[in-house]
Amino acid sequence: MATILVVDDEWAIQELISRVLERQGHRIITCGNAGEAMDVTDPLDLLIVDYVLPGVNGRDLTARLRERRPGLPVILMSGYLPSPDLAPPPPSTFMQKPMRMGVIAETVEEMLGAK
Repeated sequence: MATILVVDDEWAIQELISRVLERQGHRIITCGNAGEAMDVTDPLDLLIVDYVLPGVNGRDLTARLRERRPGLPVILMSGYLPSPDLAPPPPSTFMQKPMRMGVIAETVEEMLGAK
């Protein structure tokens, strides 16, 4: 079981990802913005973050969280296709919104397996 932080300002996305991953036995922490995410003190196995967030983008939030958790694996999500140079440094991958439940589960397992 992994502890996964999901940061997205859309409640429906948080809910979809939580439902899929909780069924796989993972513990999910959801946040709607970067401030809430920065307040999380739990050990984390994976970050799933939207690229577009209020006040800060997902790449910058990743950098801030990795200051406390070096090497934290990240799945960056977006409804827009960002240029490859916007992705956080490895270990990271990109997930295009909207996503199917199977894609969520598969991408998470790939990133957790890469740890």
